[in-house]
Amino acid sequence: MADEPWARPEAARLDELRLAAVESRAGAELALGRPAIVVAELERHLHDHPGREEAVRLLALALYRSGRQGDALGVLRRTRAYLADELGVDPGPALRQLEAGILAQAPELDEPAPAPAPLPPVSRRPAGPSPIAAIGRQAEITAIVAAAGEASRRGAQVVLIGGDAGAGKTTLAEAALSRLAEDGWHVHRGRCPEVEGAPPGWAWSEALGSDPVLGSDLVSDGGAPNPFRLGRAIAAALDGGRTVVLLDDVHRADDLTLQLLRQVVAQQAGRPLLVVITYRTTDRGDELEATVGALLTSTAAHLLLGGLDAEAVTALTRREGLDAGPDVLTLIAERTGGNPLFVRELARLLAAEGTRTAGTAVPAGVREVLRRRVARLPDPVTAALRQAAVLGREADVDVLAEVAGHDPDELLDALEAAVLAGLLDEPAPGLVRFTHGLVRDTLYEDTPLLRRARLHSRALGVLKDRADAATLARHASAAAGPATAHEAIPYAVQAARAAEVAGSWREAAAQWRSALRLRSLAGTRATIPETELLAPAVNAHARAGDVIRAREIYLSAPPDLAVLTSWDAPLVWTTRDGREPASGVVAALRSFLSGPVGPASRVRLLLALFRELEGFDDAAAATVSEEALALARTVDDPRLLCAALNIRCYASLGPDLRDIRRATAEEYLAVAVEAGEIDHEAVAHWLLFLESAARTDLDGARAEMGRAVACSTTGQLGDLLAVVSIFEGLLELLAGRVDQALARYEQVGHRLTEHGAMNGALMATVGRCSAAMFRGDLAPLVGELRAVEAAYPGRVTDPLVLALLDAGRPEEAAEVWRSRQPIDRNYYWLGFATLRAHAAARLGDTETGQRILAELLPFTGRIAGLDSGSLYAGPVDAALFALTGDPSYRDAADALLASLRR
Repeated sequence: MADEPWARPEAARLDELRLAAVESRAGAELALGRPAIVVAELERHLHDHPGREEAVRLLALALYRSGRQGDALGVLRRTRAYLADELGVDPGPALRQLEAGILAQAPELDEPAPAPAPLPPVSRRPAGPSPIAAIGRQAEITAIVAAAGEASRRGAQVVLIGGDAGAGKTTLAEAALSRLAEDGWHVHRGRCPEVEGAPPGWAWSEALGSDPVLGSDLVSDGGAPNPFRLGRAIAAALDGGRTVVLLDDVHRADDLTLQLLRQVVAQQAGRPLLVVITYRTTDRGDELEATVGALLTSTAAHLLLGGLDAEAVTALTRREGLDAGPDVLTLIAERTGGNPLFVRELARLLAAEGTRTAGTAVPAGVREVLRRRVARLPDPVTAALRQAAVLGREADVDVLAEVAGHDPDELLDALEAAVLAGLLDEPAPGLVRFTHGLVRDTLYEDTPLLRRARLHSRALGVLKDRADAATLARHASAAAGPATAHEAIPYAVQAARAAEVAGSWREAAAQWRSALRLRSLAGTRATIPETELLAPAVNAHARAGDVIRAREIYLSAPPDLAVLTSWDAPLVWTTRDGREPASGVVAALRSFLSGPVGPASRVRLLLALFRELEGFDDAAAATVSEEALALARTVDDPRLLCAALNIRCYASLGPDLRDIRRATAEEYLAVAVEAGEIDHEAVAHWLLFLESAARTDLDGARAEMGRAVACSTTGQLGDLLAVVSIFEGLLELLAGRVDQALARYEQVGHRLTEHGAMNGALMATVGRCSAAMFRGDLAPLVGELRAVEAAYPGRVTDPLVLALLDAGRPEEAAEVWRSRQPIDRNYYWLGFATLRAHAAARLGDTETGQRILAELLPFTGRIAGLDSGSLYAGPVDAALFALTGDPSYRDAADALLASLRR
């Protein structure tokens, strides 16, 4: 009832009370010394209500007390910009005073310290090296060893280990690998780099001791690696008996690493292979989320590490050289939450400074602990650490000496002190490595921006002829200012091209964004035309599955032929936000099409025009797809032919071209397989999935969907896994498990929205409509459907009419019915035509009913909506019974539903 006029004032009052309560609670949490909780709560709160200054003040203060001064200032500056842009005002006195206090590091902003209490004396002993031991993780080690046994019996298995930074993921994995090595398993280790700049697929290169991407026999004719062939090569290299591979820090993995992971597990399905994967739960991005879903059937264990228990905290503190009484140990456990890294760092600090500060020495985040440790070091050691941080997690000592401008022997003295302090280790002669990524991050962020830029500039000069393109681009970008940004652009372009050759489209997209940012920074000094950056940027984002950004760049560009024809990703989901096409883009495309362009360019223009017209003018889109396919057959370009077959198949998902649907999809699949275009191969299987679903061939649909996921690229995987989940929701519905079906739709809608899919949030509405149709009552959806109809006129007219009729509001239903529009003749046509048939029958609109009856008769025996893979509108025969009263249709509908439930 919130939309009713009488309810709006009260709803607004209650909403304001709720918002104030959230902020009051945050203030109380902050007063109790719990800034981390405040940060988590208020970040969500401010995302929805960015103009609430009290919430901004509390969040900034909580971030500051968590050791995140830069983030705190960022919140305040974003709020200043928001208030200026949206309201034309400056922040209030409280925010201005807080910003000044943070910049001055005013003592009154620090967390209030509790009164010191006398603590028992502590004996100190030096902490010596110890063998690999995952203290407090015996149950997890047992689970990993059990998974290895499962891999020996059944074939390739995966163990996922997730946790916060410092939770002990790597330590646990290494302890388990040590146990397996004792049992005769072959062990391989690869780590995903914690800074940008490594070649794609680096974790696999490190695990194998070679670079699988460089083998000439593993690269396709176009210069890009074929993940299938790479996967086979890696699988062959690992096929030496019982083998365990550790892929560490996979939250930082590039596209190629994740795709090879899926391929290797699939190709080793019958071999004794165990892949142990560690990742940060806080950094689990879309690509990793999709990969975890794809590996679900091969996952033997998914371990989420929490804090250590009191016994383990005691053991760990003693191993770090701290013998303390129970009160101190209790304080350590409470202040660190049992996080092993926090425990270790605090134990070292207390061993050095005494335990009287046990209750106040640990701020909410480990960064402050690390800052305290670094502050105890001599200035030359701190300077060397900051210089090393600019190079990344790992640094070559000779390179570091050149960057720092020091004699190598003098530098070694400083580095040795850092090693002794436990901030660095020495993985190999001539190399130093930060003991934890957070150590490097803390030192890097604490280095002033101007100094960082100078160090990056020196690093670029030193590494110019030694490092790969991505490393050079990282240093060039970080060193760039307005006067030098034009010099950094070629580095970003080179890195983007290298990532494209490696098939790492997500990395390529990031480098193209960097190039565009640098060009903007360079201003008139830039020599490279903007369109030379915009066109590949559009394509890289599209190939990476980032449709939102690709569309934004595409629409922001001038009407240039290269940009208009740059989108080279197969169509799975609409690329437009809303039903209407971009009129300027359509005009530009038609202008180029009316002029002299070559056959290949004309095909690409037609592909772009189809993306604008599909779902808006389906007849015109079908004509465009037909012309594009006919012309593509005359051009010797297999990928272009795949793209033309892709849009022709997409056009055939509607009712008018259904007779050519399967044949076109099968040709599409054959051409994609022969050409080695695996992204198109995946989409071809998806289209065959829809075709099978349309015929109610559920087993065939499942098989095609499995094939689509198996050969999907990382950029496609999220969308295709969402399609799988939606279809599983439909199957739950057909089996009568309505609540489980609704849960799946809700999850998918949330996931699609998070992933940036166009109109992804509407999928939850589709699910609720489907469940309501199955139950036979749409009345609870009246408010929701009205809101959708207002936002997207004509999109849900028919279910809204049925909902109003179910709610006993026939006059309103008749009014909405009069505003109906023709149903779009796309893959939702049969579902909505069936809903319209029910509405016409209930309203007594015989003229509309007779017209729809004629159109629905060819689809007898089908479930309406299954051809979309997402909607349930009931048996077509049920609608035919509603229109004709013929009991044979009713009996056919009942029999079909009964057969599906079985």
